[in-house]
Amino acid sequence: MGSAASVPPAPVDEFADPSAPPVLICHLKQLPDLIEEVVFVRDKWPLILDPSGDASRFLKYQRGSFLLGFNPHDMEPAKLRKLLVGALSCGSNMTFKYNSIQSYEDLEKHFVPGCFPADILNKRRILDEEVWSTLLRPEEGDKKPHEFLALDGFCFLIITETEDYPEECLQFFQPIMVGKPASAAADSNNEDPMAGMFSGAKETKKNSKDLVEAGFDGELEDIKNLVDKGYHIDSEDGRGHTALSEAAAQGHNHVIKWLLAQGADPNLGNDNNRTPMYRAAFNGFGETIQLLLENGADREQIEKSTGERAFDVAMDDATRAVIEEWDYSRTEKLMEERAAAIRKKMEERITNAAEREALARRLITEELCAKAIAGNTDGLKDQLMEQADEADRTNMRPLVTCEARSDKGQTLLSLAAQHGHKDIVRLLCEHHKTCDDENFGLSPGEHSWEYRVFKANVNSRDNKGWNVAAIATFHEQCASLEILLENGADPTVKNSYNKNALDLSQDDLDAAMHVVKDKGEIRKVLEVWDSARGSNMFGTGKAGLADKAAGVAAEEPLPDEGTAMAMQLEVQKEGGLVKDKKGGGGKGKGGGKKKLKGAVGKIGKAASVGKGLGKGQKKKG
Repeated sequence: MGSAASVPPAPVDEFADPSAPPVLICHLKQLPDLIEEVVFVRDKWPLILDPSGDASRFLKYQRGSFLLGFNPHDMEPAKLRKLLVGALSCGSNMTFKYNSIQSYEDLEKHFVPGCFPADILNKRRILDEEVWSTLLRPEEGDKKPHEFLALDGFCFLIITETEDYPEECLQFFQPIMVGKPASAAADSNNEDPMAGMFSGAKETKKNSKDLVEAGFDGELEDIKNLVDKGYHIDSEDGRGHTALSEAAAQGHNHVIKWLLAQGADPNLGNDNNRTPMYRAAFNGFGETIQLLLENGADREQIEKSTGERAFDVAMDDATRAVIEEWDYSRTEKLMEERAAAIRKKMEERITNAAEREALARRLITEELCAKAIAGNTDGLKDQLMEQADEADRTNMRPLVTCEARSDKGQTLLSLAAQHGHKDIVRLLCEHHKTCDDENFGLSPGEHSWEYRVFKANVNSRDNKGWNVAAIATFHEQCASLEILLENGADPTVKNSYNKNALDLSQDDLDAAMHVVKDKGEIRKVLEVWDSARGSNMFGTGKAGLADKAAGVAAEEPLPDEGTAMAMQLEVQKEGGLVKDKKGGGGKGKGGGKKKLKGAVGKIGKAASVGKGLGKGQKKKG
């Protein structure tokens, strides 16, 4: 790369089809999904060929920066550094727009070590701390390296208005042609592609936190007005609460009936998977529970951090009786009816073959995720084999692979690890390693579709940056974590909360530093892994790891919101004021603060049960 920088190693495209053309062709409405595939499956950056200008118009308004590569002001090294740091920290786009790219030097000239390094070409490399740490300038307002987290949602895109590109770009970029090439026959359909950008099988959700707040306040007319304006019935706040969940936590049955009639999902949990039924049970609303059950609510859903069900946290015997006496077979039937109704609505919105394919992909993904959660190893393997066989038969890329993701960004491997299904974890980590051993029809270096369908990224991360090792550690799934570590999982990767698997393996302590939850078993798995490597992955070697395991000089994670410990810290910090009703404290309708009666002295039981804490008194989570 001349004097500017050295060329980083090119990523290996495990999924590349040797017989496939080098340029992918798509309509504008398919572009977001294809960009995601290029980045997360092919492990390259998108090079978008955009003669019509439609892709430029669309990407200009996406999260991140949109720069004109031919404009010296846009491409100043100091400006590029600031924008690159921002895009890495937010997991957003950094897009360069060119009229044309005549040679690789058009890109090369912008690479400046310490400002805009050539390492950006390698998706894996730019996310390494030793690379991005050289970009940080704490004296100019950047975070210090130990405070910074580079999110793998970051995407570097190049757009050119022509169909031509230098061959050297193929090492790091995957060309994507938006619309038909000029050489193709003219399309008789003159529909404006921007007009149909968001149509199709997958529903676009217009989110409103005000709608969620109206559910908490029981303001049905406000909810109706917001829904009439096009906001989604299952809008969420920052914690993943929906209007239905908030209404259930307060026992607003008139609101609940209307929301359910409009199709609100009774089984959507918050970020800890506390469902509307869980929250209604915690606060003792038996009529609300009955209403939810009659509309398909699943009493068997498990809260993520404690493993409790609605029955386990029910306030009293009468509430538990409502849950226990329910015929669960009715729930299964109601859930099937709801799924069928949703599928019918989606099919009604289909207008072309591309949307039909998108719907099929989504439905298969949902089925695979359900199998991974339930531990259905044979069913999951058979369904993935069907995808591989279909790809072999048609010589076309399968609709899905094992890298299919849930709505929260978890892959099948991540879901299986979370729920402790070690057989699925082993299948997804190891099956691809041997499946081509007796396939003598393959050329050297070539892989079958079976290999490509089953090959999982053992370090994939979800929407909040949790990698698979961290998820397995958090849920204390020792057997799953052992398999992951054996197959290259990295327990040092930090999530959006700046926590990694090691942090999550520390014991939970109370205010007096007494152990309230011993995590020694899962921590031992990490200690054995570290010892076997003979490395210094945790900063201070084996002795340091032992110290951290014992809680010596280790940074303790903050207590969960809504716990008595969190409430005490908040009261101490705010001088007796509780700011956020979501954590269990009180907030009036106008958003003002309320004094917490009794301050710390009465906070024990009240903080966990939720009594006497103002308007938010009956909320959990």
